[in-house]
Amino acid sequence: MATITLNYNVRNSKAKNLLNYVISTGLLVPKAERTSGLANALEDLEKGRIYHSVRRTKNEKQ
Repeated sequence: MATITLNYNVRNSKAKNLLNYVISTGLLVPKAERTSGLANALEDLEKGRIYHSVRRTKNEKQ
């Protein structure tokens, strides 16, 4: 089995239609990777996609 990665502009309707056609033929089957919310959060931390810190409550500040 081979892995093919496609980079295309989502707004390009011709590219989107071509991709939908190729998938509809059944020759290529997209693989859906599901990860847990915790795994997504850890990945966000690793890649620096967290832009705000957790707010502390009034009781914790004292």
